Amino acid sequence: MQVINESSLREFYAHVYPVELVTRWLSYRLHQPRLATGSTGVAVKAKPAAVSGDDSGDGVRRALGMKSDPSDAAAAASGAEDEEKGWLDGRGAAAAEGYLARREFCFTLIGDIFTRFRSYRSAEELRAELVRSFPEKIDVGAVYNIRPNQKQGLASVFPVEREFVLDIDMSDYDNVRSCCSGKSICPYCWAWVSCAAHVLRTVLRDDFGFKYILPVFSGRRGIHLWVCDRRARRMTNDERAALVGYLTVVAPKTLRSTIVADLANHRLIHPTVLHVLRTQLDRAFMALFIDSSSDNPNNIQHHPKAAYIIHDATTAVLKLGRRDALNRFQQHIHFQQGNVLDWPAYLRALGSEQEAADVLHAVQLLLMYPRLDEHVSTRRDHLLKLPFCVHPGTSSLCCPLEWEEVDCFNPTEDAPRLQEMLLSRSLEERWTRPLERMLKDMRTDEAENSL
Repeated sequence: MQVINESSLREFYAHVYPVELVTRWLSYRLHQPRLATGSTGVAVKAKPAAVSGDDSGDGVRRALGMKSDPSDAAAAASGAEDEEKGWLDGRGAAAAEGYLARREFCFTLIGDIFTRFRSYRSAEELRAELVRSFPEKIDVGAVYNIRPNQKQGLASVFPVEREFVLDIDMSDYDNVRSCCSGKSICPYCWAWVSCAAHVLRTVLRDDFGFKYILPVFSGRRGIHLWVCDRRARRMTNDERAALVGYLTVVAPKTLRSTIVADLANHRLIHPTVLHVLRTQLDRAFMALFIDSSSDNPNNIQHHPKAAYIIHDATTAVLKLGRRDALNRFQQHIHFQQGNVLDWPAYLRALGSEQEAADVLHAVQLLLMYPRLDEHVSTRRDHLLKLPFCVHPGTSSLCCPLEWEEVDCFNPTEDAPRLQEMLLSRSLEERWTRPLERMLKDMRTDEAENSL
C-alpha cells in the first residue's frame, strides 16, 4: 500500500479528484437558469411555488404515521425560499452557489488535525483549498441556514437539509461471519454488505417512494447509501429516527426482534419483511452458507465454525417458539463444536415444510438482515466521508457503484488505489458514471426541479 503523504495528496486533489462533479451534486445544480426570449441573462419569472407536504417531509411522516411538526416545516420552507428567490431573480447559478456555500465540510489533516465548519462557494474555491490543505480525509455534513464558517457569535444556527444516509459496516457482522473479523473484509463476506444494500433499497423505494439512492463503497469494509431525493434531504431528525426504526428489524446489539419471535411461533409478519425474505435474504443466505464452494469458510457443510453459527441461531429461534419444536430439533441434530451440518437432515429436523420455512426465515433475519449504525442516519448535522476521497487506511477510493455491480464488486481488488490514479492522473468513467447518471435522472424529474 502506498504511503499517503503531502505530495501524493496534493497531486491527487489537483489532477484527479472530480471537484466539479462533487460540487454539482452537493449544490443540486441540476440545470441552467431558464432565460426569457430576447433576454440578456435574466431568468423567466415564475409564480413562487409553496413547499408541498411531500417536499417538506410530510409524505414520509404520513407513511410512518407521524404528525406534522409546524416548526420543522417552517425551517425547511425557509431554506427552500432562499433558494427559490435566487432562481426567480435570474440568479440560478447564484442560488446553487449559495446552497453549496451553506454546506458544511470537515477536513482531517495529516496528524489527526480535525477542522469543522468549512464552507466553499464554488468548485474552484474548494479545489484550491484541497490542494493547499491536502486533507487526509474529507467529511461532508448538512446545509445550514447560514454559511457554517460564519456561525461564530450567532445564536440561531441550524441545519435545514442533509441527505438521508445509511451506513453498512462489515464489522457489525463479526459474530456471524467465519471468513474475516474486525477491519478485514473479503469477497466472501461482501455478500452481507451487498444483501443489506439491496434490501434497504427495496424498502426505501417500494414503501417510501425514494428514487435517487447512491451506493458508495466506503474504501475499506462497508457501503454508504446516500438517499438524495428532495423529500429525504428535508426530513427532520424525528422523521429520520422513525424511518431508521422502520428499517430496523433486528436490534443490532441484542439481536432481539419481534418479527423473529412471530416467525418462531408461525404467525403472520409484515408483508415488506416477507417480500425481502423471499426475494433477497433467502437467495443470499443459500448462496453464502449452503451453495458456496467448499473453500468458502462460511459453508456450513464443510466448515465447523459456520455450522456452529447456523446451529446456534436456529436454537435461539426455536427457544422463542413451542417447546416440542426445540425438543424435536435437538433429538435429530446431535451437534457438537467441531461438527459440520448436513443440510437435508437439518431441514427435516425443523418439522413440516411450512414450519421449516418459518424457522429458516427467522434465522435468515438474524444473520443477514441489515444492521444499521443509527447515529449516522438520524441527525441532520452528522458528518460522513465524502465520496471520491481516498481511505487513509487502505489508499482505496471511496467510490460510487452502479446497482448492477454491487453484487460482484470485490472490495479488496476493484476499487482504484491512490498510486494507480496518480500514475494515470485520471479517474475511470466507471467510478463517476453512477453519480453522473443519478444527477441526469434528477434533472428530468419535475419533483426534483420544480420550485
